[in-house]
Amino acid sequence: MIKRLIFDVDDTLIEWKEEYWNALEDVFQELNIEYSKDLIDKIISAIGCYEQENKYYNKQKMVEHINKVTGYNFNMNFLNTTLKVFGKCVPAENENIINTLEYLNKKYELVVLTNWFKNAQLIRLENFGIKDYFTKVFTSEEFKVKPNEEAFKTAMEDKLPEECIMIGDSLKKDIQGAINVGIKAIYLNSSLPKGKKEDYIIINKIEELKNIL
Repeated sequence: MIKRLIFDVDDTLIEWKEEYWNALEDVFQELNIEYSKDLIDKIISAIGCYEQENKYYNKQKMVEHINKVTGYNFNMNFLNTTLKVFGKCVPAENENIINTLEYLNKKYELVVLTNWFKNAQLIRLENFGIKDYFTKVFTSEEFKVKPNEEAFKTAMEDKLPEECIMIGDSLKKDIQGAINVGIKAIYLNSSLPKGKKEDYIIINKIEELKNIL
């Protein structure tokens, strides 16, 4: 019997649009720091490759990593401002997500499992209007990043693997990581034919969960 649904955040619950990276310009303007397109591109690259060198999300390590990649000397205020500004980067439309979560919340316990900073994700969930549907938010500040087993075992808490389902958009981090510890998985991918695979189910839109759960 399924008791807990474990959700990824970015591009699962909340779409991350490429245009949101433009918010870095707001960060530089707020801090009165000169910037260039090349610098912004390097910061985007640094954030994207952070997990290749780090198993946990740590603010000091993130600042050091950004400085290593960019050759600049940013401080913690830069990162905190960036996370605050990114928290505002959510789509305006959330009706389908809310309807789906309202339906699921009546049947299961909903939690979040994310490779990012906790406060930053709480802000995004709050700004998107869906934070209250989740009893807990598990982040990789507390355990090794997905797809490490530790992440999924932490998110299960006292539940058995067969009592949980992972829903995410990354085949490697979310789906295979969950399968490796015995958790069922639902793969959100809008470009693949939906249906059952050997180890997981493919859906194209989050609202399709109401048809299968």
